[in-house]
Amino acid sequence: MVKKVLAVFIFVFVWVHSAVAVTVEYDLTITNKVVRLAGEEVVAMAVNNSIPAPTLFFKKGDWAKITVTNKLTVDTSVHWHGILLPNHQDGVSYVNHMPIKPNESHVFEFQLKQSGTHWYHSHTGLQEQRGVYGGIVIEQANPVPADKAEVVVLSDWTNVNPQEVLRTLKSGNDFYSTQKGTNQNLFAAIKNKGLNFFLQQSLQRMPGMDISDVAYDVFLANGKNEIVVPAQPGDKVKLQFINAAAASYFSLRYAGGPMQIVASDGMAVKPVSVDHFLMAVAETYDVMVTVPRTGLFELRASAQDGTGFSSIWLGRGKRRISAPAMAAPNFYKMTMPGKKMAPHRGHMSMGHSSSSQTPQTPYKKLQAINSTQLPAQHSVREIELNLTGDMERYIWSINNQIISADNAIKIKRGEIIRFILKNKTMMHHPMHLHGHFFRVLNGQGKYSPLKHTVDVPPMGQRVIEFYANEQHDWFFHCHILYHAKSGMARIISYDDEIRPDLLENRHKLYLDKKFFNASSSLLSQMNDGLLVLRDSKNFLRAQWQVGWQKVDDPEYDVEVTYERYVNRFFSGFAGMNWVDKKNDGIFGVRYLLPFNFNSEWRVDTSGELRLKLVKNIQLTNRLNTFGEFEYDTGSKEEWLVGLDFSVARYFNVLTQYHSDFGLGAGVKVNF
Repeated sequence: MVKKVLAVFIFVFVWVHSAVAVTVEYDLTITNKVVRLAGEEVVAMAVNNSIPAPTLFFKKGDWAKITVTNKLTVDTSVHWHGILLPNHQDGVSYVNHMPIKPNESHVFEFQLKQSGTHWYHSHTGLQEQRGVYGGIVIEQANPVPADKAEVVVLSDWTNVNPQEVLRTLKSGNDFYSTQKGTNQNLFAAIKNKGLNFFLQQSLQRMPGMDISDVAYDVFLANGKNEIVVPAQPGDKVKLQFINAAAASYFSLRYAGGPMQIVASDGMAVKPVSVDHFLMAVAETYDVMVTVPRTGLFELRASAQDGTGFSSIWLGRGKRRISAPAMAAPNFYKMTMPGKKMAPHRGHMSMGHSSSSQTPQTPYKKLQAINSTQLPAQHSVREIELNLTGDMERYIWSINNQIISADNAIKIKRGEIIRFILKNKTMMHHPMHLHGHFFRVLNGQGKYSPLKHTVDVPPMGQRVIEFYANEQHDWFFHCHILYHAKSGMARIISYDDEIRPDLLENRHKLYLDKKFFNASSSLLSQMNDGLLVLRDSKNFLRAQWQVGWQKVDDPEYDVEVTYERYVNRFFSGFAGMNWVDKKNDGIFGVRYLLPFNFNSEWRVDTSGELRLKLVKNIQLTNRLNTFGEFEYDTGSKEEWLVGLDFSVARYFNVLTQYHSDFGLGAGVKVNF
C-alpha cells in the first residue's frame, strides 16, 4: 500500500512540475554579414545579424526550444557549451547529430537542469572565429545580490580568413610572432638578461615560446573594443564574463579595486577576492565589482600575450580612470622544461608561462559551496593524457596521436574517471569536456570546484575527475580552436549503441585536411625553392636549387621526396634526386639535434652518403641568420650562410654567400 501511495505521489509531483515548467523559444538564423571590426570590411558570420550572437535567457527548470536555421552556403552546427543535456542535443557534428545543411533548420529541445553563465558556438570548421558565438544565462534561484548584472562576451578578431590563418600556421611561417613582436630572439634575450634561458631552451630542443599562435587585429567585449556599463557610485555590479575567443586568454583587472569571483563555469563558488586573474579560453566567470566615486572606471581584459585589450567602463560621468596595464610577458624568465612537477594528488604545481607578475588562473583559491566529493563506493580509474605537439609543423595531439577512429577513450557508466593531464608543450591548453562537469583537484579536498573547462599550463599538470553517468559519445578537446582542428581532441565513448547515421559519417570528423605551401628565393647568383603538400603525418616535397654565378654553366639540384613524420624529432623520407645529368633514388632520415640543429642523413642508389646540417638563429624580431653545411662522399662539401629580414607575411629580403656560387642578394616569397 505504501509503495502504491508513493508511486502516485511521485507521478503527481512529476506531472505538476512538468505542467508548470515554461517553454522558452528562440529562433537563431546564421548568415553571412559584412563587418568592419578592425579597419577593413570582412565577410563574417552572424547570428540574427549580430556578433556576438544574442544572449539567451532562461530560468532553471525551463524547457529550451531553439530553432537554428542555416542561411550559409556551407554546413553549420551549434554546441551548447557547458549545458547538461541529452546526448543528441549537444550539437557536435558526427558525434551527437548530423550537421545543419544550407537552407535547413534544426530544433534543439532540452530542459535546463542547472543555472549560471554559459555560452553557445558553432562546432563546424573555424566558424567560431568568424562570429558564431553567444551567451547563455540561466537565472539562479538564490543569486548573489547585485544592483546590476551585465553579460560580457570577450573575443578575438582577425581580418585574415581563419582558413588562411591555419594554413599559415601549418606552413611554419613565424610571421604572426614577428607581427606581434613576440619572436624570441638573441638580442632580446641578452637585453632581458635571459641568455641562459634562451640557450638552455635551444639545448633541450624546445621551440621558441609564444603565448598565442595568432596575431589578432582587435580584442572585443560584446563585439566592440570598449563598452560602457552605466552604474551609480556604490552599486554592486555582477559582470558575467564569457571567454569566447578562438585562441586568446585574458587577464582581468579593475581600476575600482579588487574583484570578487562568485562563480566559475556557471557553478557558484565561495566568494574570493582577487586583484587580477587569468581567464582561459571557453571559461566563464561571474565577478562582483563595486563602482567607486563619480566617474567611469575601467575593467580591462588584456590579451595574455600583451598585444592588446578590450575595456569595460563602469559608472557615470566623463572622467575615466584606467585600470593598470598588464605587465608585458617576459619570454626569457619562464619555468624551464624538465622541472620536477608536484605529485598529481592534492595541491598541484600550477606552472606559469611568463614572469611571476603575469596573472595566473585562480584555481587554487576556488572552493565549491557544497561538497563535490564523489561516492566512495564507485571504482576510480586513472587515465594519463599527455598534451603533446609540434609548434614548427603545427601538429597538436594527445599522447602523440591526433584524433582518430582508433583512439577513443572508452569508459563505463558508473565509474569515477580521473584524467591526469600533463602538458608536454610550451603553450597553454584549455581542455573542455562535453556533457559533464568535473572536479578540479586543486587542494580544496571535498570542496574542489566543479568546472567543464580547465587550463593546463605549459609543462604543467592538472588532475580532474568526474562520475561517468551519461551514455553514447562526447567530445573532449583543447578549446584553442586551431589546436583542436590540428588534432588535440578525443571522443569519450560509453559502451553503448551509437546511431547508425553518425557511425556511417564519423570518418568526416577524423579527416586530416591537406595543406599546400611554397617558398622561393630569387637572388642575383642563384634560385632555390620548396613546394609542400602535407597533412599531419605525410609530406610530399619538391625542392630545387639552381646557381649560375662563378660557374661555366648553370648547375641545378632537384629533389622530390615523400616524408613520413614520426615525431617532432624524427622523420623518414624516400624519393628521387637529380643533380645536373645524374639522377638517383634516395633514402634517409631527418633528426633534430641539441641546440635545434636540423640534421639530414641519407644514402642514394649510387652508394653515396650525404650529411646535411641546418641552423637558424633569430637575431632580432625580424632579422634572422641561417647557415647550411652539406658533405657528400661524391661531391664533397658545400655550405652557405646568410641574413634574412622579414618584411611582410609573404615577403622577405635576404643576402647569402654560397660556397659554389658566391655572394648575392634578393627576395624570398612565402605562400
